[in-house]
Amino acid sequence: MVGIDFPKIEFQLFGLDLLEPMALITDGVLGFLSIFFAYRIAKVDSNLPFYKYWKLFFLVFGIGMIFGGIGHTFYNQLGMYGKVWAWIYGPIGIFLAEKAMIATHWDQNKKQLFNKLIIIEMILTYIAFVILLIFADESKKSTLPFLPIAINTMVGFIGFVGVLSFKYTEKLSAKFKYFWLGILIMLPTALIFLMKINLHQWFDKNDFSHILFIIGITYFFLGVNSLSKGLKQTT
Repeated sequence: MVGIDFPKIEFQLFGLDLLEPMALITDGVLGFLSIFFAYRIAKVDSNLPFYKYWKLFFLVFGIGMIFGGIGHTFYNQLGMYGKVWAWIYGPIGIFLAEKAMIATHWDQNKKQLFNKLIIIEMILTYIAFVILLIFADESKKSTLPFLPIAINTMVGFIGFVGVLSFKYTEKLSAKFKYFWLGILIMLPTALIFLMKINLHQWFDKNDFSHILFIIGITYFFLGVNSLSKGLKQTT
């Protein structure tokens, strides 16, 4: 089904009226997998900011996705504010991924510029998020505040992780290809959301996007892991 969402799946468990079981499953898989990647990166014997920020990215991203699954499934109990926690974690995670890639750049002037840009980007994202959360029509409050979060995710992943990793592939190491390949895998998620591409009631646009993100962040981890021996501090 394209352009229209299926009715949300309803089910009962322990006397609770719950929604979207697949969102809980796919968000949960994405979240716990991400936390596992953070655990694996924590074992890398290096003090370089590249590894530290990727570890923090996976940790924050994973926690946010777990909150996201809970917010979807327990919407009848928590309301729209059950989703807010996941949305709050989003820009922080993107900021950490951006910091990881910027830390590897060889030009100190550009590093300083990029670091200022991503701080401004995150602040503007939260400002837009709060404005929509407060002033959006009640019928749209469960979805509209997510828009600046989604835009921030695309800008951060494509503009910094994608573009910088492509440049690093040419200048530093071919192993950076895992990052921009991961971005290419996740790119269709924007189209899936905009066009509301729902393959089945039990596999809607959210589930489709989560599967692509699972593959995409796995490529990120493969990139960090492949660089765990040999990446040097840039000056």
